[in-house]
Formats: sequence, C-alpha cells, structure tokens
Amino acid sequence: MFGMSNRKGIRTPWHLRVLYLSTFFLRTAFGALLLLIASYVPYQNDYEALLNVAIIAVPYPLAEMLTANYFGILSDKIGRKKIIVLGTALAAIIVTLYTLSNNVWYLAALHGIHGIGAAATIAPAIAMIADHADSCDRGRQMGWFDYATFSGYIVGAVVGGFMIDYAGPIAGFIIVALLLAASATLLQSLVKKERAIKKNDHLGGFQSLKIVFKIREIRLMFPIWLIIAVLLGLAITYLPRIMLSEDISGATIGIMFGAAGVALCLLQPFWGRVSDRIGRIPVMAYGVFSIFGIVVMMLFFSDYAYEMVDGQIEFKLLGMIPLGIMGLGVGAFVPAALALMADSSKDTCYGATMGLYSFALGFGAFVAEGLGLAIIVASGDESAPEWLLYFAAGLIGLAVVMMTWFFLVNLIVKRFSKKKVESS
Repeated sequence: MFGMSNRKGIRTPWHLRVLYLSTFFLRTAFGALLLLIASYVPYQNDYEALLNVAIIAVPYPLAEMLTANYFGILSDKIGRKKIIVLGTALAAIIVTLYTLSNNVWYLAALHGIHGIGAAATIAPAIAMIADHADSCDRGRQMGWFDYATFSGYIVGAVVGGFMIDYAGPIAGFIIVALLLAASATLLQSLVKKERAIKKNDHLGGFQSLKIVFKIREIRLMFPIWLIIAVLLGLAITYLPRIMLSEDISGATIGIMFGAAGVALCLLQPFWGRVSDRIGRIPVMAYGVFSIFGIVVMMLFFSDYAYEMVDGQIEFKLLGMIPLGIMGLGVGAFVPAALALMADSSKDTCYGATMGLYSFALGFGAFVAEGLGLAIIVASGDESAPEWLLYFAAGLIGLAVVMMTWFFLVNLIVKRFSKKKVESS
C-alpha cells in the first residue's frame, strides 16, 4: 500500500508515509463505526430506527464544522502532529464511552464530542501534506491521502459488518477504540520532527480565511465541495440503516461497502497524478459528472442494475456496466480539488486553507443529516429513503451546473490573460 514509486526523483517523505499509515488506521475505525452505530440504536420499527440514526448523527458534523477552521489555524501556530494525536486520542475515549448505553440522546451528545476529535485530525493532516509535498507532486500525495482514507473506510466497513453478525456492537466499539489508540501512538512515536512552520505575524484568528476566500479558484470550488460533502454524508449516515431494514446481513453490507470503495481508493493516486499533468479543473469536472450519472442511474434506472429477491440482492449486467464505468470517476474530484487548494494558497495559510476542507466535510454532513432528519420526520413513514434519494439528485444536479460555470470561468480567464500577455 505504501510502496510509493519515484517520479523523476521525487519520493514520498517519511513523515507522509507515517501519516498515511496512521490515517488508514484512523479511517478503518471510523468506517466500522458507520455500521456499528446503525445496528446499536434502539427501535421498534424501521422508521424509528432511521429516525434515531438521524438524531444521533446530526451533532457530529455540527461540532466538526464549528471547530474545523480553529484546528487548522491552530496547527499553523503550534504544529500539525500534536493536534492530530490529541484529536485521535479524544475519539478513542469517546468510542469507549459508547459502550455504556444505547440511549439515543446519550449517544447524540457523545457523537457531538466525537466530531470535535474528527475536526482535529483532518485539516492539520492535509496541511502536513502541503508542508512536505513538492509542488509538482502535490496531486499525487493528496491522492495517497485519499487512498489511505478510502481504503480505511472500506476495511472498516467490512470489519464492522462482520462484527455486527459475529461479535456485536459492544465488542466492535472496543476494537474501534483500540484502532484509534494505535493510530495516535503510531504518529506520536514515529514522527519525531516536523517541518518548521512559516508563521505570518500579521495574521491572526480568521484573517487567514479572509485571504483564502479572496482566491478565485477556491471561492468558486468551495460550494461544489459542500455539495459533494452533503452527498457523502447522506450515503454514510443513512444507507447502512436502510440496508439493515431490508434484512441484508451486516457481513453482506460490509462486503458491498468494501466492493464499492475499492475502485475509489485504488484510483485516488491515479486521479491525483492525472491532475498534475492535465490540470485540476478538468479532473474535478469529470468526478462531478460521474457522481451525477450514478445518482440518476440509481433514481430512474435502478431496475436495470439490481433487484431484491427474498432479502438478497441480484445484480444485472446491463445496468452494472454503466454504473461501474461511472464509478471509476467518482474519486476524481477530491485529490484534484485538494491539490488546487494547496496550489492556490500561500504556505503560511496551509492550515487555514485545509481547514476549509474539514469545514466542508462537517458542514456537508451537517446539512445532509439535518435535512435528512427533516425529510424523515416530514415523510412520517417508510417512504423516507425514496425522498432522500430525490434530495441527493437535486443536489448533484446543482453541482453539475456550478462545475460547468467554474470550468467556463477558468477558460475565459485563461484566454483573457493570454491575450493580455500577447498584446503587451
């Protein structure tokens, strides 16, 4: 996984190799939690189970959203490693406390604190990549970070699914807490010295963010990222519970999540490399259009892809082929967008800039889970999953419009700049 190849003499720094391995353990733990919490909540019927999952889920992204930029800016001042380790340790403690009760409001409160720990691990980690990665290799390194993240989620989902069936959620939480502790220990013990951080004495608080939002590329890209984050939040929060309500076993759900994510994680470094060569925006656009195709396929043409027969999913080749082709492009957006953010910002503001990434994840998940909760309450019956899918379709349609506008604006600016240079 971490035998990263040379490219014209460029090698992945030791600090980043350790960070990627630590991130893999961290996301494996979080991936397992997605399924464990879905099976842990109390319920009398499928609708109540989905409602309780939504109530527990909402505080996590709210806390992450409110604290993400703070941790990003703080890492610009005191360093990356210390904050990542503390955030991971906090998450390990909270996951252990999950075992004490499955009361919905107790779990919701703990989940909110868990979100603070998550916020402390994301922005400083990406800022550390920006610190150490060569500018011409940044897309590939962002791809490796996403590779570690997605592969962790995949392994975690598979492990979590099997733990539901064979160990139960309590034992699962203990195992997850141990994985989080291992992640913190790995980073603390193996990263001995960080790169010196360039501090800007004239910037404080959220002034760094004001500078970041003055950058045209980030300003245009950020709303699209929010929508991608909302879609991700919808999928990881509600899909496991919906699948469990269809009497699909935890092991089967875990394997399906794993299979769906394999293509994503394997292609992350590839799409980062492509963006290094042909540009960030075309790769980002390809990713957005791929997601749009999948959502449309699932909403209007799902009968061509699969059907439920006696609680088992039977796949159809005719529909799975286009889904598979579009699935190859789903992972294209994130590594290219991360590299674009690092390319466009000053190194004195890397933490603040990457705090936007964490903020987007938190805000997107908060909107997804908050509006998801509202949709579930408004539906009041078993039709809630269908309405959630319509909501996702509307969002990705908006993202396609925004990405098209972003592409056109970038093209116009480049041509205008070229003519201005030629005329001068």
